[in-house]
Amino acid sequence: MNSLELQLFGIAKGLKEGNFNIPDIGEILPASFMIHELDHMMPIRCAYMNKWGCDKLGTDVDEINEIGPRYYEKYFVKAESEVIRQGMQQYLVNGDFEQQYNFFQQVRLHNQRNFTWFYTVCKLLKVKNEGQETTDRMVLLSSPVMGMDTLISKVNKTLDQNKYISAHYREFALLTKREKEIIVLIAQGKSSQEIADQLFISALTVSTHRKNIIRKLDCKSSAELVRFALAFDML
Repeated sequence: MNSLELQLFGIAKGLKEGNFNIPDIGEILPASFMIHELDHMMPIRCAYMNKWGCDKLGTDVDEINEIGPRYYEKYFVKAESEVIRQGMQQYLVNGDFEQQYNFFQQVRLHNQRNFTWFYTVCKLLKVKNEGQETTDRMVLLSSPVMGMDTLISKVNKTLDQNKYISAHYREFALLTKREKEIIVLIAQGKSSQEIADQLFISALTVSTHRKNIIRKLDCKSSAELVRFALAFDML
């Protein structure tokens, strides 16, 4: 259980036992804190959102309830929201108050062009009201994930490179040991004569190898050759 999950666990416990007031908690949290009212385990309205969350979205509880389902289209990536909403619906159907539903999502913050990654923890709980009666609620605690954009970029880069390797492995397998040596030297910016001198072969032989390499790899530029060498860990 990470720090956000532990934090929500403590909040949920305090709310359940009537030890905390919701506004007092919400105003000290450096994260979005929402509470949804439930009817037969289905959300019917947003009962509370702290100032931090409202300020980040540039909205308030009344507007959230007014726009209804469009809330998801306005602030989140549509395809992600559909998956998250399905998971949340299943979580509510299961109705297990001991479990949490956690997910990553991209959020469009107020006056921001790009989305920001958030980690959200949801938990069902029974909250005591002023009459000491308990009602079912769903609490959501969302916190921005620093560095997530960089992580996603690295993952995508790795996946793209794996696709490239799969698509060009046959060409790599066709290269001779000498051709691989020459590719490395070409990628390092050496001329045919410099390659010839380093490998103790003639410049004409280097030229022949270059032609064979271009034919096998179908590389149209030095940049493509460098990408090939990097992908196959030759540099």
